[in-house]
Amino acid sequence: MSLCINPVCPKPNHPDNHQNRFCQSCGSHLELLGRYRVTSLLSDKTGFSKVYEAYEQDTPKILKILKEDLSGDAKAVELFQQEVTVLGQLKHPGIPKEDSYFQYQTRNGLVLHCIAMEKIDGYNLEQWLKQQQNYPISQEQAIAWLKQLVKILDLVHGKQYLHRDIKPSNIMIRSPLGKGWGDLVLIDFGTATEIDRTYPDKLNNGDGMTALMSSGYSAPEQMNAQAVPQSDFFALGRTFVFLLTGYHPLDMYDIQQNLLHWQNHAIHISPLLLNLIDWLTAPDIEKRPANGQEILQRLEEIEIQLTETIPENVNIVGDSNIEQLPSLITKTSFAPQKQPEEVPLLKFFAALLVILGLLSIVALATRTSKFSVRQNYGQSPEKKGKIDYFPYQEGRDSQGRIAEFNIAVLSVEYKWLLGSNFQIKYNDEIISLDLLNLNLEQERIQNIMEDPSEIISVGISCKGNIEVQERMALERSKQIQFFVKKLFINTPSIKGYRILNLGQFQRSDCQANQDLTKYQRSIIIIGVKKQSPGVILDEALRNRLEKNPFADFKLEDYSLGSAEKFKTIPSNL
Repeated sequence: MSLCINPVCPKPNHPDNHQNRFCQSCGSHLELLGRYRVTSLLSDKTGFSKVYEAYEQDTPKILKILKEDLSGDAKAVELFQQEVTVLGQLKHPGIPKEDSYFQYQTRNGLVLHCIAMEKIDGYNLEQWLKQQQNYPISQEQAIAWLKQLVKILDLVHGKQYLHRDIKPSNIMIRSPLGKGWGDLVLIDFGTATEIDRTYPDKLNNGDGMTALMSSGYSAPEQMNAQAVPQSDFFALGRTFVFLLTGYHPLDMYDIQQNLLHWQNHAIHISPLLLNLIDWLTAPDIEKRPANGQEILQRLEEIEIQLTETIPENVNIVGDSNIEQLPSLITKTSFAPQKQPEEVPLLKFFAALLVILGLLSIVALATRTSKFSVRQNYGQSPEKKGKIDYFPYQEGRDSQGRIAEFNIAVLSVEYKWLLGSNFQIKYNDEIISLDLLNLNLEQERIQNIMEDPSEIISVGISCKGNIEVQERMALERSKQIQFFVKKLFINTPSIKGYRILNLGQFQRSDCQANQDLTKYQRSIIIIGVKKQSPGVILDEALRNRLEKNPFADFKLEDYSLGSAEKFKTIPSNL
C-alpha cells in the first residue's frame, strides 16, 4: 500500500496507489525524494507533526511531517529542523539515527517539511507496561534501565542539548529483546534545544526557550520556560515513579500538600533506590544531581550496598540454642552432690515414664521446628541432583483439550529470604540470583526440563498484609523469569515465557520462620507442552495442579489459587 501525504488529498489511500508513482486521487508524487514510500499514518497527535511509517526499498523508516498549518511559522520550522541537527550530532545506539531533512511539494503547490529517520521496532514504555497489566518493574530492572538512560542523557547534555520531553511514551524498548532487560532508545528530539549558557540572565527578562510541559513528568521550572539539564533528570525520575508503581504520577499527587505520595506503592524496592528517585525529582533544582556522572556513581554505590547487605532478620535461632547447651550441662555437672535417697520402685517407674514422655515431646517439637510438613499425597519427585523434578502430567481445559506440564523445584536448599524478592537463602548463606543461575547451569536444568515449549515462573509469598504479599509474590515470579530466560536462552524448543502469581500462602497456622509445606518458600518453574490445538493454557494448568498435584502442594492454600483469580501472564522479559 502507498499512502499520499497531501493533506488535502480527497482519497490518500487510493487502492491503486501502490502500483503507481503518482497518487491516483490528487496526482502528487508517491515516491518522496525518489526514495521513500509512505505506507501508514502512525500518529497525528504529537503537536508539531504527523508521524508516518515509510519504506526505503525494504527498510522501514519513520517519516515526520510538520503540520501544514505550521509551515509558515518560522519558530515551528526552526524547532522542527533542529531535531535533524541534534540527531546528527548524537551517535549512540540508544538514540535514533537521522536520515535526512527535505521539503516536499504537493501537486497543488503546498510545501511540506519532512524528516526521515530510523524506525525503532518495539513498544514505548507506556505501551510495554500496559502489556504487563501495569505491574511494576523490579529493582534490578530499574537499576539497569536507569543506567542506560542516564548514559544517553549524559551524551545529550555533553553535546549541549536538553531533551525537555522525557516520559514513558518517549522511551522505546527494542524488539527483539537483547541481553538482560532489553535495550532502551530515547526518541522524539523534536522539542530538544541547546543549553543556554546565559541561562541565569534569561530568567530575569523572560526571553528564553519555549515552555513545554508533559503533565506529571515535566519539571516545575519548565512551566516558566526555564529548562536546565536537571529538568531532564526530574522527568527521568518521574518516569521511574511510573515504572516502579504502575501508576501515573498525577494519580498519587496530593494537590493540597503539593506532595507526591508514591513510595508506599513501591514496597518491593530498597530505600536506597527510592531515595535516589526522590533525589532526581527534588522540587529545587540545586537539590538534584549536577550531572549524569553523579547519578551513575550513586547507582554503582547502591548496587554494591545491595550486594553486600545481609538482612538482620536472618533466622539463627537453631544455632543459638545449640551454643547454649554446654552452659546448661556445666551448671548441672557442678551442682552440689546430694546423698542418694531410697526411692520406692513404683515412684521410680512413674518418674521414668514422665521423663520418657517429656523427651518425646521435646523430640517432636525439635522436629516440627525445622519442618512441619504434611505427608505427600500427590505426585512424588524424581531426584535430579539437587532438583526435585515432577515429570509431565496432563491437564485439561473446560473443553477437554490437553496440555502437559512438568514441575521443577530448584532444590529445597534454595528458599526465598524472608521479606525479600531478590535474595535467596542457601542453607545458612544469602546468595544472589546470579550465583543461583550458575549453580543451576551446573545441575543441567536445561536437560532436566525435557524440551518444553514454554516456561512458567511461579511466585509465592507468606505471612503479612495480603496486598503486600501478592505484590511480593509477583516480583518474585519476575525475578525467577529473569534468570530462567538466561538459563534457557539457547534452548530451541522454548517459544515463550509466562509468570504465575499464586499470591499469599494463607494457612491460618502460617509462621514467618516455619514451613508448613515442603515447598512453601521454594523456587518453582513449570514446563509446558501443548498438545491439543486451541487449548486454554490457564484452565489446563489449574486442572493439572488440582487433579495431579505435586507433593503436598494445594491450590487452596494460596490467595490467587481459586479458579476466578488463577491466571498466567505472558511476558516480554
